[in-house]
Amino acid sequence: MIDANSKANRFLEAIEKYAAEQRLEMKAEVEAFREEQLQAANEEGTAAAFAFIQEQKQEFKASLAKETALKETKIKRELFEKRQKMAQQIFDEAEQKLRDFTTTPKYKEYISTSAKMMLNRLEGESVIVLICSKDKKYENVIKKIFPDCTVKVDNSIKIGGIRCECPNLSIIIDDTLDAKFEDRKRVFVETSGLIIDM
Repeated sequence: MIDANSKANRFLEAIEKYAAEQRLEMKAEVEAFREEQLQAANEEGTAAAFAFIQEQKQEFKASLAKETALKETKIKRELFEKRQKMAQQIFDEAEQKLRDFTTTPKYKEYISTSAKMMLNRLEGESVIVLICSKDKKYENVIKKIFPDCTVKVDNSIKIGGIRCECPNLSIIIDDTLDAKFEDRKRVFVETSGLIIDM
């Protein structure tokens, strides 16, 4: 998991670096275009037609500003779509790594450790332990730790892990890989700068 977090952090850094480079390129391109057009307009001016040229220049600036704003919006939209695609690839790869993890021997240890953590918080209470259907094979592992628990399949758990409900205390402890993955996605979206002001 540490390696996956390290890779995810490198992906985050790559996305942020790419976004910064794109913003700088976009600003430089827009500024160069603006300067080029203004220079051309200035060179056309003559003393005899100064008033006319100034009027035309103002109209041109307004048109150029509109054109530039449209171009900026288009570039931002394209950048946003690229970043969204990159983020989705990261999420897909991370989810697949979690699914792969659930097929390893270490996953059984993860289930056991998770159940022990919940037992420490809810010992002596009646609990319902929820698992995904493919984890039914770990029911005995859970029952060794929680002898009196009820183990149920919860179809909302897609990747794996366990969720524990204690009706007497109105407590739910969610240690599923699904919940952890969704939490990491939320943090990633909030901190990665994926949202671009339009």
